[in-house]
Amino acid sequence: MLFYSVQAFILGLALILIARNNGKFSTYSVLYVITWTAAVVGIKFRYGVEQTLFYSNDQQIQLEMYERLLTNGLLLSPHQFVADRYLIIVPVRLLDIFGIEPILATKFLQAVCLLLLYRICANFLVRNNLTIRLYHAVFFAGPLFIFLSTLGLRDLEIALAASYFFLGRNIYLKQVSLLLLIPLRPHLAAALIFGWIATKYFKRIDLKRFYLGLIAATIFAFVVGSYGYVIGRNLREGNAIVTPEIFDQDPWWRFFSNLVGLQFLTFDENSVNLPVLDLLALRLFFVDSFLIPICFVVTLMYQKLELNLLRIQIFLSFTFFLGLAAQTDFNSTRQNLPFLSTMGVLALLGLCRRNNAKVDEHGTDLAPAKV
Repeated sequence: MLFYSVQAFILGLALILIARNNGKFSTYSVLYVITWTAAVVGIKFRYGVEQTLFYSNDQQIQLEMYERLLTNGLLLSPHQFVADRYLIIVPVRLLDIFGIEPILATKFLQAVCLLLLYRICANFLVRNNLTIRLYHAVFFAGPLFIFLSTLGLRDLEIALAASYFFLGRNIYLKQVSLLLLIPLRPHLAAALIFGWIATKYFKRIDLKRFYLGLIAATIFAFVVGSYGYVIGRNLREGNAIVTPEIFDQDPWWRFFSNLVGLQFLTFDENSVNLPVLDLLALRLFFVDSFLIPICFVVTLMYQKLELNLLRIQIFLSFTFFLGLAAQTDFNSTRQNLPFLSTMGVLALLGLCRRNNAKVDEHGTDLAPAKV
């Protein structure tokens, strides 16, 4: 335990150096690193070797992938590259060479991604004339993001790539971020591509028909996403193509529940172990899980189209993604995490512009991401 704690402290110091931006340290970054270091030590102290089963057994699965890498070596095949998440576990191996425990190394990579994610979002807000306050972080790097960064998962790597695709400035890095998503979460990459293409056509809609066009585009994106899941499953597993459930009540209840961050209300007791009251209490702690999607949808409704193209792109990508998820037994705020930071940034910007006529008048046009 002492050795693990020392490693966590050393990695915390490394995170402080990574958090430095233009020679300065933001208050958020310093507080985050302190919180992360204390949390990873606390989880290890409380759960010991069972920490890989805390919250999600995906941590244990990823650790098993790492052990296969040690046993079999690096297998240069496309299937193995994707199936064993080489993009995640190879960097872990490099840290392991320097004596860092693998599960802690995975958490460290998550923490690095969160710091970079914070920087991308903060820089985007600054470019759009918004002065960053500490409380703004709840919209794009809040409690849910911080919690997941203390676990040995892959969520923050995925969220970082998706966020740069939407908010980044370098066209080549946007393309790289999309390519990185393909082996990590291919259906998410498909959703981002769909949103980008759909926005090209949506921006031609007359402003007077904006809401009607948005409703039609939403239904279309959900339907295409639903069929995309069936086709993708058929290509991967060879199952016969069947008609997906689209216009039943359950898929659309799941869709609307995601817009308010209450996905668990659509599942039975076999899918969710905790009582509803406990889950609602957790939502109060992880306030970003419902604050972000609600505020995003609100700003999507009242912003002008010419300042709203990026919101439309994200929304249609998200709807396509939910169309996929509605055909499975899996759907959670964690699964939606790649969209939350960009949703939160645009929601925050929209709310501030609505409340400040001067900022709204001189706001920067939000053009859709380019591939």
